[in-house]
Amino acid sequence: MKKIAIAGIGGIGGFIGVSLAKNYHKSKQEEIIFICRNETKEAIVQNGLTLESAAGTLTVLPHRVADAPEEIGILDVLILACKSYSLESIIKAYESCIGDDTVVITLQNVVNGKELIRQYLNKGRIIEGCIYVASNVKNPGYIQHVGGPGKIFIGGESHNDYRWLMDLLVKGGLDITFEENIKGVLWKKYLFVAPVAAITTAYNISFGELSANRHLMDVLKNMMVEIQLLAEKEGILLSDDDVSTSYHMLSKFPYSAKSSLQLDVESGKASEKKFLVDYVMEQSARHALVTPFYNEVNERILSLA
Repeated sequence: MKKIAIAGIGGIGGFIGVSLAKNYHKSKQEEIIFICRNETKEAIVQNGLTLESAAGTLTVLPHRVADAPEEIGILDVLILACKSYSLESIIKAYESCIGDDTVVITLQNVVNGKELIRQYLNKGRIIEGCIYVASNVKNPGYIQHVGGPGKIFIGGESHNDYRWLMDLLVKGGLDITFEENIKGVLWKKYLFVAPVAAITTAYNISFGELSANRHLMDVLKNMMVEIQLLAEKEGILLSDDDVSTSYHMLSKFPYSAKSSLQLDVESGKASEKKFLVDYVMEQSARHALVTPFYNEVNERILSLA
């Protein structure tokens, strides 16, 4: 029996969880576990997990919905779909479910997921990853997919050691690719996610409103260049074409789409600013790089508090 758990059944975890639960609901060789609590757990136990998308609306039930490690036991795979700021608490809460051979997959919008987790965990096999999707929690247990293909990249080690994992996830309906050079993939996504999240939050505008504002699009491009320079210092080469691709990617999202950082700041919740804004400025300073555009946007976000 392979035990696969998704920690955090929000926009990302819900999107992934629906696919895995749908494809493994009759399986006796795989167990799909949703790790969540409070209103989300109650809603899923009572009504299942629902995903609304352009393809229709689908409701599923996993094999188990859990909010305590003793209900789970040792996992084969733990997919961390939580926000970056929840990594520490989740890892510490479910450390007993992680064995030496447990594969822990990161899907946060960061470029240093493995380093972050290793601060709190000295066992398990950590595989970094990212997902290209825009999905939000409409209500507890109800996820709305608003854009993005749902493409997942994971890796960082030899592909041969993880063929079983890829087979498991592909069979679970996920559009997933293994990249041994995962850092380059992570930085390419970060090149888009971090500055777009920061600038839309700072100016309280949607993706479409940003696209229509020539001045702010210029600021956005300069923020991407600041990340490009930082990545080079970190040993990752992002080309001018990569910057251009990220810059034009905005048009592929719905006009009204908002970043999760913006939604969290609007609602007064904890946010990923530390990982999407502060990290860029702090690491750039460490390399003696200046970030005037990031600094300006950061000051505006701070003024919202």
